[in-house]
Amino acid sequence: MDVNNHNIDCSHIITAKRNIILADIGLLFVALFWGGGFVAGKFGLTILQPLTLTAYRYIGAACVVFIFCINKFRHFRNKRVWLYGLFCGINMFIGNSMQTIGLLYTTAGKQSFIVSLYILLVPLLSWIVLKKRPANSVIVAAVIGFTGIALITLTDQFTVGRGDLMTFVLALTFSAQMIFTAVVVKDIDPTVFTFIQLLVVGLLSSAASIIAEDPVMPSEVVNMALPGILGLLYVMTFNSAFAFLLQNICLKFAPANHAAILLSLETVFGTIFAVTIAGETFSPRMIIGCALMFIAIAIVEAGPLLAGRRER
Repeated sequence: MDVNNHNIDCSHIITAKRNIILADIGLLFVALFWGGGFVAGKFGLTILQPLTLTAYRYIGAACVVFIFCINKFRHFRNKRVWLYGLFCGINMFIGNSMQTIGLLYTTAGKQSFIVSLYILLVPLLSWIVLKKRPANSVIVAAVIGFTGIALITLTDQFTVGRGDLMTFVLALTFSAQMIFTAVVVKDIDPTVFTFIQLLVVGLLSSAASIIAEDPVMPSEVVNMALPGILGLLYVMTFNSAFAFLLQNICLKFAPANHAAILLSLETVFGTIFAVTIAGETFSPRMIIGCALMFIAIAIVEAGPLLAGRRER
């Protein structure tokens, strides 16, 4: 046995595991940022119409991410980054427009539940599209996590309305995008890719808002109610610019199935924000749901470690 090759292999394994751990931590922050977006979006809709809010959100987010692209102009010459960014931007525009409009007809809690269907959709679509069967631990964690989400967000009088169906479109588009991004982002610069997709969403949303809604100039926005302005600033920065940039970087290292379950913690964080900021109540059933979510995350994190021990 070649000792040098063995040392190199061990070094690669250690580096890969370290990158996965760091990616997991990053995805938890993404979940935190997205969790706050449900309440912030409600506040933003008090001053802007849905498509106008989406336009300001993503144009502002693209401007923020562009700051991180200043030393990466050579990557803009890559045709693939434009093609992938355009595809994801159109996909995001469809999903996020439906989500924002749907929020007018449903509650933040119910929308959080429906969006989180990606915890089940991503492993299923990965299996169908990529022909990669999820590990048993991932399947178990997805079911436990989905049960936890149901306990957190659903009421005894759960009904499906127009806003809920619109929100489901986002769950589908986001699931497809997570799988697609996890595959392509390994070969392109994630920062430039994120900028392009956010810019595309912003431009499409701007065009749609001009056609379907009453245009609102920035000078008018700054004079509107403070809670709405703060909600808009949050969805521009933490909920969009930082969250999508961090997500795309982390998907270089974290499998899509793995990431879906970690990101589903946005429901837990969204519930915490809804209780502390929007004044919603925190019931014993919701506490049990949060506990199940953390159990699901623990199963996902323990799976690779147990597999590594069996290999040794």
